[in-house]
Amino acid sequence: MYRLLFLLFVLLLGLAGCSGVPEQAATPVEDTLSPAAQALIDQGDYLSAAQLYISAARTAPEKQRSALRLEAAELLARGKLWQQLSPVLASLDPARLDASQRTRYRLLDAERAVAEHQPDIALEQLRAISNPESLPDLGRRYYRIRADAYALSGNALEAARQLIWLDGLIDDPDEKLANQYRIWEQFANLSDETLEQLRVNPPPDPLSGWMELVLLTRQNARDPQAWNAALDNWRLRYPGHSAADTLLPDLLQQVGQLGARARHIAVLLPLSGTAADSAMAIRDGILTAYYRDSPEQRPEIRFYDTGGNAQILWSVYQHAVQTGAEFVIGPLLKDSIRQLARSGELPVPVLALNQIGNRRTGLPLYQYGLAPEDEARQVAEKMIHDGQRQVVALVPDTPWGSRVLAAFEQQFIALGGEILSSAQYPSNSADFKAPIEHTLNLDASKNRHRALQRLLGEKLEFEPRRRQDVNAIFVLGFPRQARQLKPQLRFHHAGDIPIYSTSHVFAANPDPSLDRDMDGLLFCDMPWVLDYSGRWSAQREQLASAWPNRSQRFQRLFALGYDAYQVSPWLESLNMPGFAYFPGATGVLTLDDNKQLHRALEWAQFRKGRPQPILPREGQDEPENNGGLRRDTGGPLSGTPGS
Repeated sequence: MYRLLFLLFVLLLGLAGCSGVPEQAATPVEDTLSPAAQALIDQGDYLSAAQLYISAARTAPEKQRSALRLEAAELLARGKLWQQLSPVLASLDPARLDASQRTRYRLLDAERAVAEHQPDIALEQLRAISNPESLPDLGRRYYRIRADAYALSGNALEAARQLIWLDGLIDDPDEKLANQYRIWEQFANLSDETLEQLRVNPPPDPLSGWMELVLLTRQNARDPQAWNAALDNWRLRYPGHSAADTLLPDLLQQVGQLGARARHIAVLLPLSGTAADSAMAIRDGILTAYYRDSPEQRPEIRFYDTGGNAQILWSVYQHAVQTGAEFVIGPLLKDSIRQLARSGELPVPVLALNQIGNRRTGLPLYQYGLAPEDEARQVAEKMIHDGQRQVVALVPDTPWGSRVLAAFEQQFIALGGEILSSAQYPSNSADFKAPIEHTLNLDASKNRHRALQRLLGEKLEFEPRRRQDVNAIFVLGFPRQARQLKPQLRFHHAGDIPIYSTSHVFAANPDPSLDRDMDGLLFCDMPWVLDYSGRWSAQREQLASAWPNRSQRFQRLFALGYDAYQVSPWLESLNMPGFAYFPGATGVLTLDDNKQLHRALEWAQFRKGRPQPILPREGQDEPENNGGLRRDTGGPLSGTPGS
């Protein structure tokens, strides 16, 4: 009886609930926040807009919290507030998000990882997105982030591939041109030799079409007739290539602005004094480049000996200008360059063959040299690209070693790396035991062993144990030191740690019998030195036959002189997007706002005592279902969409 009454009571309660006014669905919190957030966004205050959503998420119904935090994360990413974005993403559990939210989360985390120089994490997140074409923007953001990640990892080929995919999705003409210049930039930053080796697929393969377009433009840009003829042939071989309607018209306009080579060049070098041998190697390089011009194109060229006295430099420069010089190459010595920098007026542009630092003088004074600091920065970038984020360093105990180490440390830390330890070794010694043990914490391991023996009062068997958190080692030194450092590192239980260095470890002349001790070591160097089968190899052999002694000792200075002559008419055009990269014997040259030229070097690794160049890697992780993407041009792309 009581059971029956209880059931009746429950039924009456249910009927009473049904008879009332139906409950209205709650308005999503983000809808009420949107106007206030948009007002802050219009003011550029993405942080405050994001904080609105973060605050609302604390009190919102649980099922709305993830959406609110994702909205906050999107705003932080739009404002490039990466430091604030990380904890917001960390507060989200991807396993509790729906499919759409997980995709947004992965895109945001990939974008954050790229901003924090973690390309591997970015690519891992993007690989988990199986259908980029189903995204609201058809995958534009996906391919843009993916391209950034590959570029950050030093893989220009794969970065270009992603941008070519993206190119097929863009309709806006200005956006399309900007994207195509990004494609151009990836290939323009590679040497001719590298492009030739990568261009393996025959026409009409669009990827090869891009590389060939870069090559033929480099070779013919200063000869409009030859360039147009080469372009006509290129168009026939690559019909419908997307660059033909967008990039080429802009390039053509830039070609019309290229300046001519000066008709009279003065070269200021210390052909006497302590730097005479170096100066003569540079002179030989200048003359070699000069005689490669056809006779009708050669300017008048005069050499002036500046000796070792910087005080006479200004008068030598004035004399060269008064006798008709329209352009000056040199001087070489830093004190001489400083004399020109302090002059207050340079009626004729100067390409100095050394660097005196970042100075905005307002003068037409360009600085170009083989700065070891530039190489150290590229080593730092390469280590980060390779995922080596915790490193130790070994450098000589000289002012030069300290200066180069400082440049390496500054760049490495700026890119998010950590210098665990560094040590300086005696530059005149062959025993590197103490600095190696210090950087690898082996000395601490030995101290612990001795302390334990004293405590126990007996002799213990002992194997020193190095620190285990080291990803890689930066070694600075010349061939003699590097040949000894590598085996000693192996002896001290560090044979499995990758070693990176600058060009200084290689004598520029292969010697497998001596250099075999450096097997596995990675280093950067100029194309002139690393090319064994292309155009630089042939010119190097000609140099060896003409100047056998100087060619062995001063190859890199010869290349410096060669490039100084070749790049001189391009200096004013290096700020144009189509011609911002000059492929030279010393590397791919670019110009900064302080008129300093910088070199992008190539990478090699010692194998069996010989440097083996390292080419950009092929990507192996392209999504299999991207074939459905809309394209604005047809044709295969070696497994990638677009053209």
